[in-house]
Amino acid sequence: MDDIVEEARVDWIDMGHAIGIVSLAEGGEDDLALLRRAGTLVARLVREGRLVPGDIGTRPGEFLSWPSSPDESARHLEYVDAVVSGTKPYEPWQPCMFAAVDGPTPS
Repeated sequence: MDDIVEEARVDWIDMGHAIGIVSLAEGGEDDLALLRRAGTLVARLVREGRLVPGDIGTRPGEFLSWPSSPDESARHLEYVDAVVSGTKPYEPWQPCMFAAVDGPTPS
């Protein structure tokens, strides 16, 4: 989890970044298993207030945090369950981007 937060301190990340970090740290080649694990970790980091979900704004360097509470945001990340079950396709940058709470704002 610390590796995911460290990456988000450097620049915003998406679920694909989290999957790559989990793959490097824990190994494995099953994309769905990696997505499931990364989704669980990211949701936990959002609940703990270490990551903030949001979207890229229209101005350079603008990150728009979701207005929901950490618990509500983490529940929204159950999008991962729909991808793993095959009811939704995996799309880059979905369901959002993530920024570290104490990280610098990328430009």
